[in-house]
Amino acid sequence: MELNKFQELSKRTMPFKGEPKNNVEYENGITNYALGLIGECAEVLGAANDCAAIQKEIGDVAHYAFGLLTFLNETYEPLTHYVVEGSRESIIDKIIILSGEISEQVKKFIYHRHELNLSKMKLALKMLIKNLGVLAEMYYSTLEQICEMNIDKLKMRYPDSFNVEDSKKRVDTVR
Repeated sequence: MELNKFQELSKRTMPFKGEPKNNVEYENGITNYALGLIGECAEVLGAANDCAAIQKEIGDVAHYAFGLLTFLNETYEPLTHYVVEGSRESIIDKIIILSGEISEQVKKFIYHRHELNLSKMKLALKMLIKNLGVLAEMYYSTLEQICEMNIDKLKMRYPDSFNVEDSKKRVDTVR
């Protein structure tokens, strides 16, 4: 699955389908996705020794990263001059650091009433996504394949679109 298609399909389960109608919806949406991003990045760290688990967590991080790009009205374009190198551990560290930078920007915007630094947010998100792609390859997959698995999981969990009841049921995790 192409990453731009993933970004588009991810809207199905986003608050307001990724298209907030006012500032309150916009602020709620980016706060939700910044919190989701940092939480899922922590789960990547916890899953580092389990190939199947980390692939799932990479997909979850991608969902939140692409969702934030959507809220920022940015269509994903890969960074061509940003090189990702290092061990699994150092790439996971980079992903966590970038998610922290992103959540810090959102915190300052929402709670401190600073101007949202869109260029810094977009760059950090694209760097994070590029790191996810390299990490996916270290776990015998591609980011595109993992994103497709994430969409399949979300379609099972939310057959129509996001709703609280299905969020609590989590039918995709019942075994």
